[in-house]
Amino acid sequence: RDQPRSRGLGDVYKRQVVSAIRFNWQVQSLPDRVYLREVMLPAMARMKPANVLLAGTRRYTRRYPELFDREVTAVWTIDFDPAAARFGNGQLHRTGDMCKVDQVFRGVRFDMIHVNGLLGFGVDTPESIRAMITACHRSLQPSGYLMLGWDSDRTPDPTHNEEITTRFEHTGFLDAPARHTVTGIEGHDHVFDWFRRGDQS
Repeated sequence: RDQPRSRGLGDVYKRQVVSAIRFNWQVQSLPDRVYLREVMLPAMARMKPANVLLAGTRRYTRRYPELFDREVTAVWTIDFDPAAARFGNGQLHRTGDMCKVDQVFRGVRFDMIHVNGLLGFGVDTPESIRAMITACHRSLQPSGYLMLGWDSDRTPDPTHNEEITTRFEHTGFLDAPARHTVTGIEGHDHVFDWFRRGDQS
């Protein structure tokens, strides 16, 4: 009598795995993810930063650290969800809040912080945006770079936010422009914006 139930649970698990693989493939194929993987992250790697932070870990992000030279760059990862740790960069992964990133990574100062898809998806209020920007500013080296990836239908333009513009300069580097916009599958723009921290402490 237990066998049909066991087979049923196995079928459910198989469907979940297939669904996860399909979703992972779909996300990997999105124009913004293709640009991120094929253009942006390699441009970051060519800067030869000592410490990089990639915020947000999922199945489709787990190979991002491999795009950097491990002999040159320590690629740290962070996610609020403990279950996402398995997709992070091993011992360099931390479970924590980006709004407290300066506390999560005490003693580490980053050359680049890459934040894609948090604005409007967890970091939503003016207070939480202010907290994240302040914490990122504290965590960056002088003249370090902050990348904000955001959806135009989910959050206001960060270049119009004084919490950001008073602390950072909107600028690109190498062949990475200050702003790159991709039209998503639902017709909304996904925007990548680069900011450079001022020299003030």
